[in-house]
Amino acid sequence: MLEPVRPGEGWGVLHLFLRIDHAAVPTLPPGAAKDFAGVLERWAERTQLHVFSALGHKADVMLMAVDADLSLLRALQTDVQASQAAPAVKLTWSYLSLTEGSEYTQTPEEYREYLAGEGVEGDDLQRRVDQFAERMAKYTDDKLHPRMPAWELACFYPMSHRRWGEDNWYSLDFPERRRLMHDHGRSGRAYTGRVLQLVSGSTGLDEWEWGVTLFAHDLADIKDIVYTMRYDEASARYAEFGDFVIGIRRSPADLVAEVGLERTT
Repeated sequence: MLEPVRPGEGWGVLHLFLRIDHAAVPTLPPGAAKDFAGVLERWAERTQLHVFSALGHKADVMLMAVDADLSLLRALQTDVQASQAAPAVKLTWSYLSLTEGSEYTQTPEEYREYLAGEGVEGDDLQRRVDQFAERMAKYTDDKLHPRMPAWELACFYPMSHRRWGEDNWYSLDFPERRRLMHDHGRSGRAYTGRVLQLVSGSTGLDEWEWGVTLFAHDLADIKDIVYTMRYDEASARYAEFGDFVIGIRRSPADLVAEVGLERTT
C-alpha cells in the first residue's frame, strides 16, 4: 500500500466525468458492466463516493469522491479506468479541489465586540460568545470534513472571481469582500432544506478557483437558487462560471443499465 497523502487542511474532492462509447460496448467481454458496477460498489465502502447518471452531452456518468487521502482518490481513478468496461468508458473531464473554511466568517472576538456594543456584558456576554464559538467550530468542521447526503440530484460547476478592470475582486478590501459574501450567503440560506452546497477551493489545483456541487431533491430548486444568486453583486459583478453538469443519483447497478453498459452481460 502506498503511503497516505493528506493535505494540511481539508479533504480532497475529485469529480470524474465519464462518457460511454456505445460503438465499443458490443466488444466488451461478458460481465464487463457487472465488473464496472462492482468497482464503484467496492469504492463506496472505502471512501465517500457519490454516483450520478448525467443528463446531456457533457457526460454520461458523474462521480464525486471526497477523502482525506489523495492517494485513495488516485487509486479510485485508476480502478475506474482499468475495469473490464474501460474500452467503452472514457474519462473525458475531471476536477480536483479541496474542502475549505470561509475567511469571511465572524470570529468570536468580533462577535464579542458586537455584543458589547449592544450593551451585553458580564456572564451573559461570555455565555453568548462561548455558544457562538461552539457554533462556528461546528460550521467550520462541517465545511472542512463534509458528509454529503444521498439527495437525488446534483449539479456541479466551476467558478472564479472576475479580475477585469473595476470589477476586480482581488482589488477590493477585506471588509467590502466580506459584505458582498455575507449578502450572497443570505440569498443562499433562503434555500435551506432544499439545496445543500459544497464549495471546494481549486486555486492552483485546477483551471478555475472553486468547484461548486449543489445537492437537491427537486431540479427546479437548483435552477431557482442559481438564478436568484446571480442577482447578488458578488455574482453579477465579480463571478465567472464554467459548464454546469446535472446528475441523477443512481446505485452502481442501476447506473450501468441506464447508461447502456448492462446489455453486454
